Amino acid sequence: GAYASTGPEPAAEQATAILEKMEYIKDFGDGTVKPSVHSFAMTINAWSNVGSETAAHNAEEILKRLLEDYDEALEQDTEYAKELKPNNVVFNSVIDAWARSGSNSAGEKAESILLRMEGLSKIKIYDVRPDTITFNTCIKAWCNSGHPDAPLKAEGLLRKLETNPQYPKQRGGMLIVRPNRLSFNTVINSWAKSRKPKSAVYAENLLIRMIKSYQSDPFSTVKPDVITFSSVLNALAKSKATGFKAEKCKSVLNSMITLYEDDGSSDTKPNVICYNTVLNACAFSARGGPDERRKALSVAVETFNELRRGQFGLSPDAVSYGNMLKCCANLMPPGSYRTKMASQLFTSCCNDGLVGGMCLDEIRRCLPPREFMQLLAKCGCNKPLNQGRMAHSVQLSQLPRAFTKNVKAGDLKDRQRDSYAPKKTKNIVRGRKQKEHPVLRRPGLLIEQSWMSGKDV
Repeated sequence: GAYASTGPEPAAEQATAILEKMEYIKDFGDGTVKPSVHSFAMTINAWSNVGSETAAHNAEEILKRLLEDYDEALEQDTEYAKELKPNNVVFNSVIDAWARSGSNSAGEKAESILLRMEGLSKIKIYDVRPDTITFNTCIKAWCNSGHPDAPLKAEGLLRKLETNPQYPKQRGGMLIVRPNRLSFNTVINSWAKSRKPKSAVYAENLLIRMIKSYQSDPFSTVKPDVITFSSVLNALAKSKATGFKAEKCKSVLNSMITLYEDDGSSDTKPNVICYNTVLNACAFSARGGPDERRKALSVAVETFNELRRGQFGLSPDAVSYGNMLKCCANLMPPGSYRTKMASQLFTSCCNDGLVGGMCLDEIRRCLPPREFMQLLAKCGCNKPLNQGRMAHSVQLSQLPRAFTKNVKAGDLKDRQRDSYAPKKTKNIVRGRKQKEHPVLRRPGLLIEQSWMSGKDV
């Protein structure tokens, strides 16, 4: 047990060596030491913790040895057979080994073990039947496999689980297996990571099924939580095939708010990440037509204002301001209205001490260079303007500490785009590399192109 819990491959090898020694003493020694089902379970778990395809094969081989030893004990020593009787734990551990293996065949291997459990559940001498853990781990194996159809295969298992399959118990009665929140969340997350064109639609449909099940069944075990909503929001926000995704994301967020207000559970309380994902979806709606861009901007303003009002005790963070400024740059044409709105946002951002790398990056896209330098001076940072510096030369670390005091460490980075940064060029002269002064491009030249193309330049 001590070896099994440490995780690395040498520990799994040592656990296997001990198991083999116990089997040797049982077969050729005085028989005082015999491995039990727990001995096999701990060894399988040790290989599961390794997380490789070889480890998963080893775990499955140990399961085969257990089944062989059990069949042999049934014929020779019925008392010892009771100690060796396979159970769900050993089978689920092997499925988990495949789920952690990262193998392309992990889903197929895991599902074949599930099918074998279904077969053994009909044989009275085995105390084995699939349960919710079995199905969830098998779903995870498909999702982690990297198989091109992994989300579809995983959802296929989920649909089977939604039929509430039943398996006979050893002492009579039936085990009714039902899906839980994890079952859905694993598949939704798989769709969120998928590159298939309609992956966001599939993720959203699963969320709708969860909400309907939860609202119609008082004993439902599939109530959505923050992870569920966040995964669906992420799938919609990054989708290139979903039209009017800003409105769809806002609709999902509103469903989350309604669910939270109905039961007050912390599981469904919206967080700032959910709001930021909606803002991100708005910012990347620029590829749509004028109507979609206009509606996306409206959604962004509404969502950001909810944060500013302190709804649910939330407030904007550095990412919120950065995304909102990205909305200005991507969704609004250059002009006085964009300049005014972006300037107000940046001023509030400075006052809140939330100027992060993305915020600095996006304000330079929104404003012409000189107006950006003047805005910095108005906010209390007049040194760059007085020194006659270029807009692209201003670094986050050079801003007053008051501008960045409330930014999380991960957002305290200069995110200057390639367009702003000096470009390295190579020039070979007489067999040597000669350094050239980089050519700097003014960010103001990119503003109109960014808005027109909808690309995050």
